[in-house]
Amino acid sequence: MNGVVLSMRRLGLIGIGFVVTSVLATLAASAGLLDPSALAITVGGALGVTWVTFPRARLRQVCDLVGEALAAPGDFEPLIATLKHLAHVHRVDGVPALERAAAHAEDAFLRDAVVLAVEARSEAELRESLVGEARRWAAEGEAARQVLVTLGKLFPAFGLIGTLLGLVSLMRHLGGADLSAVGPGLGIAVLTTLYGAVFANVVVLPLNAKLQAYLARRVLVMQMVIEGTQLLHRREYPTRIERALRAYVGAGRPAAIEKGSTTRAAAESGSEWNDDLFATERAA
Repeated sequence: MNGVVLSMRRLGLIGIGFVVTSVLATLAASAGLLDPSALAITVGGALGVTWVTFPRARLRQVCDLVGEALAAPGDFEPLIATLKHLAHVHRVDGVPALERAAAHAEDAFLRDAVVLAVEARSEAELRESLVGEARRWAAEGEAARQVLVTLGKLFPAFGLIGTLLGLVSLMRHLGGADLSAVGPGLGIAVLTTLYGAVFANVVVLPLNAKLQAYLARRVLVMQMVIEGTQLLHRREYPTRIERALRAYVGAGRPAAIEKGSTTRAAAESGSEWNDDLFATERAA
């Protein structure tokens, strides 16, 4: 079993997708459900319209975000531990040590946030810069998700178009003497609808749901980074930063922690920009 897992990790996402696609294509061909013409109409048409509609950079961004969504961990503990460690370094060793420690952080937004925290003249300036960057990322992420939303609509649409084309071909041969010519048209009419439904509901819809969950989680991570960086800028104690960040995820908070000023500050400072951020996503 471990050997299989290691082999899948070596293949990577593209390799696994290729293997799964090959297996499904083999099964479909053996069952008589593989028709190149129907595939060209449904898949080729949907992908072609998507290619024309969206810029190349947006399509590459979708591929990158989907890959991140499929591989993203669901644990916030590393982020909390990193910010707690940075707060300790800041208080004990000063700003130069903080910059060196932040350079090794895994999260790119956290690295940029620490740099801004060092350079910002005031907390308001720091907050404005970080919130603007978070809003920009959220807007781009939502725009990238719209590519999958569009694909989810195009696959059934081209399935219906293929069905109409198949019916036209079928009716042309109904009055002829050779009834064997009716089969291909009927096959295209049925299979294009099948392909459209399968690709939309089995492939695109799960990927869209996965990407939407990833974007929402990423927004929460950015909110935590902004709050933690603001507290870092104030040279707060690491334990206070940890309590403020755990208030966002609602997990692992000791029962003895009272609702003090730090928790209220976390809720107040995060709510304004988070509401605006989600409003930006809905507008997009």
